[in-house]
Amino acid sequence: MTEDIYPLVMEPSFRCGQSTPWGGRALKEKYGKDTPEEITGESLEISALPGHESRVMNGAYRGKSLGEVFRILGDKLTGKPEGEFPLMLKLLDARQCLSVQVHPDDVYAKSHEGKAGKSEAWYILDAEPGARLVYGIDTEGEELRSIVEKGELEKHLHWVEVHPGDVFHIPSGTIHALGPGIQCYEIQQSSDVTYRFWDWNRVGKDGKPRELHLRQALDVSKTDRQPAAEKQQANRNGGEPELLVDDPHFRLYAVNLEGSRILTGGRMQFVTPMAACTLRWGDGSQELAPYQSVLIPAGMDSMEIAGSGQVLLACA
Repeated sequence: MTEDIYPLVMEPSFRCGQSTPWGGRALKEKYGKDTPEEITGESLEISALPGHESRVMNGAYRGKSLGEVFRILGDKLTGKPEGEFPLMLKLLDARQCLSVQVHPDDVYAKSHEGKAGKSEAWYILDAEPGARLVYGIDTEGEELRSIVEKGELEKHLHWVEVHPGDVFHIPSGTIHALGPGIQCYEIQQSSDVTYRFWDWNRVGKDGKPRELHLRQALDVSKTDRQPAAEKQQANRNGGEPELLVDDPHFRLYAVNLEGSRILTGGRMQFVTPMAACTLRWGDGSQELAPYQSVLIPAGMDSMEIAGSGQVLLACA
């Protein structure tokens, strides 16, 4: 391991105000984020998305954007010999319902948008009693196009009540929307391609409804492959890291940390603890605050993580 490879503590970028009219105050008040506006929907914890890049807060690359570090380190950062930065990590706060949306797969997105597609997963950090989200659609034998043309999409949405610790895998083509009163961790492909089906008649600052993308949304929706009716809840009983989601583009694990354990190196990892913890490697160490995300480069050797509490770990 060389001196320029170390755990990168990331300063998030934010989406707020009119870009996330559904957002709330929890990212600042509950999760300790230095949000630029009172109403903030998204904390882009680890992001190389142009215009919303997170920045390194520690060490030799302090102040550099993730894109700059990627250009310097290349496969020593991602573990992949070519391609763009593959993943993005967010924390979201939904005070109101998000738009009903769907994401394309890589083939459609590259053909129509010149970008990667988007599969993602949600881990529910907190939820008000009775909070629900949209997870698929009940077509009941009707074609989705007919439902949309008749203006009946809303009544066919499949709603699921959620609780802290619930996990939802949302592969491309899945119709979905976070409901009000939910905060979640989201791991996804590094892409901003989103097609809106419905936005609850919400209007922007100009008084006009937000743009919908019905043609594209109908093109990419996969109603013949509905998500499982039962949500998966993370096991909080300890033991080895638990695999929560195994997507072709990423894996999401939960670790119930009590004391210390070794994180195996050789792959890029995103680590987000829910309680304060310490990373130790070689002759270095780094304290992490609750919900502070760190990127461990693929070029690092194994390291130790020490503390007490739940830790989410994602890797490509």
